[in-house]
Amino acid sequence: MAAERGNAPMPAAPNKAESFQIRKARLRASFLSQLPGRLADARRAVAELRAGEIDHAHLDALYILFHTLKGSGATFGFRQISDAAKSAEQAVRRAMDSGGRIEAALPGELEPLMSDLDALALAAAVQVDLEVTPGFELPEPEPEPASGQAPDTAPDARLGQPADRSQRMVYLCDDDPDLAAQLAGQLGCFGYRVRAFTNLADLREAVGIKRPSAMILDVVFPEDENAGPKMLAELRAGEEEAIPCIFISCRDDFGGRLQAVRAGGSAYCTKPIKTVELLEFLDRLTNPHPPEPINVLVVDDDRELAQFHATVLEEAGMVAEAVSDPEQVLSLLDTFDADLVLMDMYMPDCSGPELSRILRQIPGHVSLPIIYVSSETDVERQHKALAVGADGFLTKPIEPDRLIAEVSLRAERMRILHSLMVRDGLTGLFNHNAIMQFLEVAVANARRAGTSLCFAMIDVDHFKSVNDTYGHPTGDQVLMALSRTLRLRLREDDLVGRYGGEEFAVVLNGVGVRQAKCILDALRTSFSNVTFFSDGQEFRCTFSVGVSDFPTFDSPEAMTEAADRALYRAKKGGRNRVEIAAGQDALPEPSSESTGTSDGS
Repeated sequence: MAAERGNAPMPAAPNKAESFQIRKARLRASFLSQLPGRLADARRAVAELRAGEIDHAHLDALYILFHTLKGSGATFGFRQISDAAKSAEQAVRRAMDSGGRIEAALPGELEPLMSDLDALALAAAVQVDLEVTPGFELPEPEPEPASGQAPDTAPDARLGQPADRSQRMVYLCDDDPDLAAQLAGQLGCFGYRVRAFTNLADLREAVGIKRPSAMILDVVFPEDENAGPKMLAELRAGEEEAIPCIFISCRDDFGGRLQAVRAGGSAYCTKPIKTVELLEFLDRLTNPHPPEPINVLVVDDDRELAQFHATVLEEAGMVAEAVSDPEQVLSLLDTFDADLVLMDMYMPDCSGPELSRILRQIPGHVSLPIIYVSSETDVERQHKALAVGADGFLTKPIEPDRLIAEVSLRAERMRILHSLMVRDGLTGLFNHNAIMQFLEVAVANARRAGTSLCFAMIDVDHFKSVNDTYGHPTGDQVLMALSRTLRLRLREDDLVGRYGGEEFAVVLNGVGVRQAKCILDALRTSFSNVTFFSDGQEFRCTFSVGVSDFPTFDSPEAMTEAADRALYRAKKGGRNRVEIAAGQDALPEPSSESTGTSDGS
């Protein structure tokens, strides 16, 4: 087992059938991830209520929101959230029953309840953890529609895209060849292999030869205004496993949507197509990405018991490392990225509470969840042990299902809390502080290992003009699209963050400036091919890049300043280009009056 294999983490065991507790834990995590959005909707409604901008129909919706939150909160064990939502629900109900008049006192009654819900949500570490998916490779999209069919778009193998990503084939069928080619090219820019068709007969034949991962299908074709849904229903007849399908259409009427639903459509997008929206649907349908396995360090001087607990956790799909000597823990944590430590309370050379104190004195382990497993049944002693910094106590012997559930819940909660601290709310990328901390670690690792490292600063060109012309919601769509381009195209071990505003930062591990320039130029070209739509208008965006490298610049501060100066040169040199930092970029940063990069240019 793990203690006998040295410090290398044990490989994850194949996933077995999940227990009820684990399934419920995942549902709890899903509830938590959606809670911020629900509370934001409620806060907006309460603000509109105070401003007198809400009618009785909206009041009904607010009542349903609180009613739903009350029930789901209780179901998933968040009793205080459920109770606060119940009080808000009752307040809204009293207003609804007040003879058709919205009580003037209702906003004042709801606002403190909303504050309570916000506080309870934060206490539960509520935040969506936006996964960073493994990197996609950039394609070289060349949509050249032939009669009835456009060619495939495939990823650029030079960047090493994982094979499973490149195998996500999507069939797209629209009788408008220009739109079919345009969408195929845009989706190809985000890592999908797309085969485009302009008639249903060719689509039917292709599906008979090879099933795609998903289909994108227009509703209206020359032969019938509901030809798309009819085709899907025909393809699904007798199928054991249906092909996920997204309908696209210029129709936004109820009848069109109803036909799409009855045919089995999974999503519906109206034209002009918003690429980011379509991508979100495709990702969800074709890549139901499971969470990364939980890493658990098991510490127990009883070697067999440590191995048994590790085996139980591995059977549940976790990665467990067992150790019987507490002195090995610190060195092991340097190489094993544990989400949680499961430790015995009584060990001869170093007790559990003593080991907990040691871990809590190390900044990197202050928030690492610790759970004691012990035969100690004295409640007072358990509380004293917990007081030194542990997070839970399990009494031996412990049932495997309970062990799995406790570890999963606490590790997932910690991941949510960690996401709250390090993620940007709009893009899901690392925030400024997090990406700069990762740069510090990357520089230290590169110095120790004698390897290369590059740091890139990316700025969307003329972004202020995008916001001024099309509005901030459209600007947000641009930022989200760029964030997707970065996180889906770069390698899994590269790090991407939102530096601030329309600026992004990328840490490229183990590459030199020439390779970095090739990678970033490919990203730049791909992003420039994405078309955005706003109020009937379409436009494209570009970005500029400044790149610095280690060891030419031998500190995080020097790399950041040099990349910023290179970005400044890219802007002044015409934008939509990649500039590499040279020795002169180690000079002090130019004044804000001269750079011109802080105004969305």
